[in-house]
Amino acid sequence: MEITQTFQNELLLSEEDRKQGFWIQDDVHLSHALTPLFASFMAPAVSEGTQRAFDNLKLPLTQFRFKLADGRIYQQNVPFPGNPEQRLKEHQEAISSLLPVQKDRLFGFVENEFLPFYRKLDEYRNSTSTLEEARERVMELFDFYRRAWQLHFEIVMPRGGFMALEQMYGQLTGETETTVVYDLLSGVMNKSLETDRELWKLADLAKRDPQTRAALTVQPAESGYIKRLEATEPGRELLRHLRLVLEEYGHRSANSHEFADETWVENPEHALRIIASYIRKDYDFDEQFARIVKEREARAAELFAKLPEGELKRNFATMYQWALDSWGLDEDHHFYIDAMLPAKSRPFLLRTGELLVENGVLADRQDIFHFYLDELLDVLSAPSAQHGKVEQRKIEHEANKRKKAAPFYGEPPKQQSLDPALERVFGGKPPEIREQEQTFTGYAASQGVYTGTVKVVLGPEDFGKVEHGDILVCKTTTPPWTALFSIVGAIVTDTGGILSHAGTVAREYKLPAVVGSKVATSVLKDGDRVTVDGSKGVVHFGQV
Repeated sequence: MEITQTFQNELLLSEEDRKQGFWIQDDVHLSHALTPLFASFMAPAVSEGTQRAFDNLKLPLTQFRFKLADGRIYQQNVPFPGNPEQRLKEHQEAISSLLPVQKDRLFGFVENEFLPFYRKLDEYRNSTSTLEEARERVMELFDFYRRAWQLHFEIVMPRGGFMALEQMYGQLTGETETTVVYDLLSGVMNKSLETDRELWKLADLAKRDPQTRAALTVQPAESGYIKRLEATEPGRELLRHLRLVLEEYGHRSANSHEFADETWVENPEHALRIIASYIRKDYDFDEQFARIVKEREARAAELFAKLPEGELKRNFATMYQWALDSWGLDEDHHFYIDAMLPAKSRPFLLRTGELLVENGVLADRQDIFHFYLDELLDVLSAPSAQHGKVEQRKIEHEANKRKKAAPFYGEPPKQQSLDPALERVFGGKPPEIREQEQTFTGYAASQGVYTGTVKVVLGPEDFGKVEHGDILVCKTTTPPWTALFSIVGAIVTDTGGILSHAGTVAREYKLPAVVGSKVATSVLKDGDRVTVDGSKGVVHFGQV
């Protein structure tokens, strides 16, 4: 695909767009301000990728359209123009054969398309030597981004079919609170849990040497943990093990969806801070995970023993096993697509930035992220100094990061009904605050009740203030946040549904969680004492 002069017009949310459609800020996955270059890849990839994926899956939606305003992504759900009931029937038929093989499909795409392309990007990082080569390879990356996000949605959207478990559970048990069925899907290993386990093993290794343990149990100086560890042989040995772990698990950054953020591979200090927290807690991953698996197996056995025999029970058992086999897919797809694709793209783009520095276009290789894609292609074809434009873009980006994003643009539909499958992931019900009772509500994502001290975490830069037993209050979470789940006592989020990242991982760690409250980070502040009722979806904030 060739990029035209109208590229930015298509990318940016116009006044006409706002008049003709309803656009919601995607604060579940993309709550942060994006750099122009990443937005240039992400928005077209999702807009075009969903159009192809939804057509292949016969979804009763045409596509998710992504556009950019004030550095934030806004999403428009474009309805299917035909008969929605007929389309839904076609969708259910289309995914019926996919549910038993979801995990195999993901790893087939990973082995046959994603990992080969990532190896190619590694090669490009080391071999790109001319602006002409760089331009061709940037376009190749742009094309792959659209393919990647088509596959992303073809992998994740069929997961909504497992909502049939809720209906069958209700029919078999007579219970109205059917979402508890998802508690029977905890204790499934995935790439995020694998990452946590590898870091825990390194913490266990560090504890065996008094000097290494001491180096990691004191808050790091400005120079960080690495300098301390390099001073001793056991410390250097730990760093060698860490770098091996990061070769496989280090393709993470603060926001996942961004080119500009450094990854764990580049800066192991991110992983060392997590290892240090595990040492201070004396945390045992294997013991806790084995306990969760045992509890899930016991609860499932108890449920199946009391269900009435018949075809419905047999169908429920089959669907449950399919769901259990593929439940790690949510974290696994994020590992290989959402996080690894920008992480693998970043070194190649930085190499392209170096070529632009050498040709007088930029002052620093990182400045490349402040171009829109059409502008980058132009300077790769005809290099000219762009220092002024880049400095202005940096100022705009910093302003966007501080700006409170509008929750939506356009006129909301008068009778907007939430799609159950989308609501499970994105949430969406209106906020409910009861001042007299001093409570607010959200989705009951993970059972249990916990009282503790609030820590409002707006980004990874706030991770350091979280102490053991605190209640994590945040807008949303992504896999790089999972390190906090072994530390905190409960979770409360502004966004998301019970199948959002925060809800799913809270159940894995047996943490009471209320998600999608809309108001948590506005109502609560550091030091507040609150009670989180993850069984009822209520937060009591009048504690003293």
